[in-house]
Amino acid sequence: MSSLPGLGRLNSLEITDINAAGLRLDCSQIRLNADTDGVFDFAILPIKEANAGAKIGDQIEVFLHLDSQGQIIATTSRPTVQVGQCAFLKVVSTSPFGAFLDWGLAKDLLLPNSEQAYPVRVGKSYVVYAYLDESTGRVACTTQLHHYLEEESNHWMKKGQAVELLIAAKSDLGFKAVVDGTHIGLIFHNELSQPLQFGEKMKGWIKNIREDGRLDLSINTLDSESRDVLSADILARLKESGGRLELSDKSSSEEIFQIFRVSKKNFKRAISGLYKQRLIKIEPTYIELI
Repeated sequence: MSSLPGLGRLNSLEITDINAAGLRLDCSQIRLNADTDGVFDFAILPIKEANAGAKIGDQIEVFLHLDSQGQIIATTSRPTVQVGQCAFLKVVSTSPFGAFLDWGLAKDLLLPNSEQAYPVRVGKSYVVYAYLDESTGRVACTTQLHHYLEEESNHWMKKGQAVELLIAAKSDLGFKAVVDGTHIGLIFHNELSQPLQFGEKMKGWIKNIREDGRLDLSINTLDSESRDVLSADILARLKESGGRLELSDKSSSEEIFQIFRVSKKNFKRAISGLYKQRLIKIEPTYIELI
């Protein structure tokens, strides 16, 4: 996401005047599109949203977007998603123009019909990418993530690299995931050791970079740092439960995932390490602190 001030993003703006209507903020450098600067000289932040000690010359962080009349709106409310980001949002209504999603602001976020990769339904949530419609200057979103996110790896991506994943969609081969907010990768069905939910965020790894640059992902591999975190979590849970936990290496993948959000393979590896350190004992139906 661009660090430049802009519509659909959080901006740090200077207070140039304070009156009964609110705080006047300098936004002369706000970009409406790639070719236009300074379309708006200022924005008004309602006085009810201002801090009591605010004064002229102070910098204040606000989110900027346009209303239906094309007027710029400043608010200190933080939306769930900004331009250039992905998020898991719920559809709250539909219209002939598209669907409207809850993104934490009074005015819902438009998902145009033309940007729907599949029909969406009221009450359901979907992973979307927020973008700025340069013809109108308004923020909108899309479920066609491949139009905005990279499908081929960049030079800094390496096999085995740890990444942050957002589970976005399902295909015949597996689950598509947003990788570090910038790319799309695939978790193959045979890599799954736990159920996945759309909108779920988790740590993953780049398992392979194909010849065409596309990313194959894994959620099963643990690096040493993550393994240490899991072991510490298991010990903490044992102490909280009085020294005994009704889970073992014989427990189902679903039971293990429900508590620790890891695969059975990684759980077994972690408790095996704790057993070798003589910190726990492992029974068929439970583990226990020594």
